[in-house]
Amino acid sequence: MDVMKKVNVLLNSPEKVGKFIQILQKFNCNFDLESGRGCVDAKSMIGVMSLNLKKCAQLSIHADDAEAGKIIQNIQDYVVE
Repeated sequence: MDVMKKVNVLLNSPEKVGKFIQILQKFNCNFDLESGRGCVDAKSMIGVMSLNLKKCAQLSIHADDAEAGKIIQNIQDYVVE
């Protein structure tokens, strides 16, 4: 059963966005990224680049707990408290 985990991430450069999306694309689940009033598919370069990248954004991971744990480990460089 899919659940939703949320973590805050900081993607304050185009290079970070590119690497972050490459990591997410390895996983077969859905991700939403919210910043301010915007919510986009976190696997979409155009969508993510349309957000305000100066502030942290909230990543919603739609996956079971085990898969979400693996994903969070893989994106640890971008996670902020």
